[in-house]
Amino acid sequence: ISCTRPFSKMKTAFVTALATFFGLSQCVVAFASLPTYSGAAQGAAQAYHRGHTHVNPSLRARSDHHEKRTVDEWVDEVTAMSATRKVTLQFSPSRWHLWSRFKGTVVQKTWKSVLFLTVFNAVLCFKVHIFRDLIPTFRMQMEMLDKLWHMQMTLTTFILAFFLNKSYTVWTDMLSLGRRIQGRLNDVSIMVSTHAKRDENGLVLPKAQIVIDTIARYKRLFCITFYASVVKTHAPLTTDEALAGFERKGLITADERALLAAMPPRTRHHAICQWLGNVVVQACEDDSVFYQRANLHFSFLDKMTQLRATYGSVPDKIDDRLNMAYAHFVQLLVDSFLIVTPFAALADMGNLSVFATAVLTMFFQGLLDLSKMFLDPYNNEGQGDNGDYLVVNTLIQETNAGSERFKDLTKRFPPSYWRGVG
Repeated sequence: ISCTRPFSKMKTAFVTALATFFGLSQCVVAFASLPTYSGAAQGAAQAYHRGHTHVNPSLRARSDHHEKRTVDEWVDEVTAMSATRKVTLQFSPSRWHLWSRFKGTVVQKTWKSVLFLTVFNAVLCFKVHIFRDLIPTFRMQMEMLDKLWHMQMTLTTFILAFFLNKSYTVWTDMLSLGRRIQGRLNDVSIMVSTHAKRDENGLVLPKAQIVIDTIARYKRLFCITFYASVVKTHAPLTTDEALAGFERKGLITADERALLAAMPPRTRHHAICQWLGNVVVQACEDDSVFYQRANLHFSFLDKMTQLRATYGSVPDKIDDRLNMAYAHFVQLLVDSFLIVTPFAALADMGNLSVFATAVLTMFFQGLLDLSKMFLDPYNNEGQGDNGDYLVVNTLIQETNAGSERFKDLTKRFPPSYWRGVG
């Protein structure tokens, strides 16, 4: 009887821990399967404010953190004409710099799991040491479990490596789409600035300058409204108060504000894209605005269709990022592997299993957390709160700078060059 009771207690503790971890994993995967941009951004912010029970607590806390910022602060930040930070966390490739990093690393994401399993393994080693003479069959059973653990390690390593690669592809694709949107908008700027008609001194004619200024303004407005439709943290930018702030900043007129306020927040960028296209198409009908109007017209339409295809791919990519069953399987695989690790490592290494448990938890849980962070590039689900997500405000601010870059640089050509061409 004395031999059976300690083992029974250990078995009960093991089953309880296993059930707890699997319950947590189900919650995590269920949340990961939620649509990342369902509903208008404004509706999402209102849902967080009402405190719906189905909203992830960490996501609600993150929403509360962003709601502390006023709408005017949001407007000031997204209308800035220069980037205040890089789009991703920057680093030096030196060994010392990388070892000294904590924020945005897997260490920050996994230290709680590492601490829990390490302490659990230490307690397990202590109990086995005390009752080593009373439960002679325990080590034998752990050795049998160790064989299963080694087979699962191979499978987990293989599957997790492919999962990480797939997740990183999603992250790089989203970054690439953001840069391509910037590129197409900059293409529009340089095309209209180059084709704008000028006087004998190389200065842009007033009528052409009005068109260039309008295009630059619509570019900035398009970028802001587009990201507000796909990034949940930017929900305040879809409110009527934000539209009023845009009007105060000179980004929209009173008539444009009234039209945008009547539209669903997630469709405003489509309308602005059409406004942008219509400005150039109408200007091409006027021979006092652009040179080579036919060439500009067709080239511009080509760039606009490329822009529409690019920004239209962003919400599609968020929706189609990964199959839910795949993420569910990987979560169960890693959780079950880590739960068995303290017992299997004990059978292999004895007291050294405490260190082995910490290392294996850090690497395997870290790979899984890193994959989840890559699958949430805009931090819509809070996976990047402590990690390296794409800074949307930087993408917007860089686009703002690009809208003025070619307009200012080509405002005047050298008079000698212009006289020679003329």
